[in-house]
Amino acid sequence: MMKSLLTCTLACLLLFSGVAKAVTLNVMTSYPQPVVMVMQQAFEEAHPDIELNILWRRPHDALSVLLQEESENVDVIWMPSVRTFLSLKAHGKLAQFKQNRTGLPVLLGDTAISDPQGYFIATEIAGYGLFFEPEKLKQAGLAVPNQWQDLLAAEWQDNIALPIPSEVSFAHMLIDQLLQAEGWQTGWNQWQQIAANSHLMGRGGMFTTEAVLAGQAKVAFTMDFFAASSIANGANGKFIYPKQTAFNPAHVGILSAATQPEAANTFVDFIVSEQGQSLLLHPDLRKLPVRPSVYSQAPKMQNPFAGYIRHQYDYQTGLQRREYNAVVFDAAITLHHDKLKQAWQQWHQLQQNADADQQAALAEIKTVLQQWPVEEPAMDNDVLQDCAQRHDDVKKQQNCEAFKSELAQSFERQYDKALNMLAQLTTKS
Repeated sequence: MMKSLLTCTLACLLLFSGVAKAVTLNVMTSYPQPVVMVMQQAFEEAHPDIELNILWRRPHDALSVLLQEESENVDVIWMPSVRTFLSLKAHGKLAQFKQNRTGLPVLLGDTAISDPQGYFIATEIAGYGLFFEPEKLKQAGLAVPNQWQDLLAAEWQDNIALPIPSEVSFAHMLIDQLLQAEGWQTGWNQWQQIAANSHLMGRGGMFTTEAVLAGQAKVAFTMDFFAASSIANGANGKFIYPKQTAFNPAHVGILSAATQPEAANTFVDFIVSEQGQSLLLHPDLRKLPVRPSVYSQAPKMQNPFAGYIRHQYDYQTGLQRREYNAVVFDAAITLHHDKLKQAWQQWHQLQQNADADQQAALAEIKTVLQQWPVEEPAMDNDVLQDCAQRHDDVKKQQNCEAFKSELAQSFERQYDKALNMLAQLTTKS
């Protein structure tokens, strides 16, 4: 009798143990371990019957794997990569959510950050802005900029750290958000002038925020979480969002082929819940929640949903022309940065004490500097398509490089002409 009772007890314990971890949920993510650990620990404590099996993949690799007919056994994909989710949805790889979205805005400003049809939902956002040290800005006699256009002024010469989009991945959307907000030519003309005031930051060098801390610049273009990391590590810095900017959302989605759809929905519910969103305030994460009510727990954190920031951005357009924009940036700015800086610096110097005739001549020189020999491309433009695939196809890379070379020569002629006109005006003065 005792032996029978003991056997029954052991069987019940084993059965209970099996129920406690009855479900294994396969989650594919590109998030670093600190982010995953915080979320995983809290989720498994709240749902001890579900165990997370984390599959780490970079966004490009994740998309390649999940688009295969016989892909890995993945239930949930969770990462900051708009392109990945748009592609998965287009290929029918995502299931529609059953979540209650009360308290979760689909829009940020005028832009949808979650899929309106419910195939993927935003879990956090990261915004573009400016990092600076207030005291050093004050000592230099520089006012805090509250919009990108403030950085066109002559007093910002050599005081800005600007990332190169072909070398710094986060810079693609930074460049394009201004083009979308201001229009193609106006946006590029503003980037020309900002770049003339800037130190260009490329691959292998210091971060833009580090340039400010090292005294090489007074203000840096960056993303909020880079700035938060610098401040958390002791930097006496501050970060602001300009009135018009862009926010890059991270998303979570459930695969249409998920073997654990119920557990997957439970995980998504948790990530966007009040508890899950509050975890984003953790010192190791410092990310922006997509549930506005959570900002009451962090009164010092800027709330993008409060209505004081204008956000209007077409992610699909930005993704399609990101490589094209990078090529144009290099042709117009990176390859001729010295000439561009020299021309604008001389222009500003001459403008300070110019008489009426000189003002007219300077207006003509400005027109030469701001000529824009390349029109905004249609999404089916051959060169745009070649540049978009230049990293995967040798022939398309050659076509894209030929376009860049021709465009770079055009800008060089343009800057040389402006410099000659400035030299003549200087001689007359």
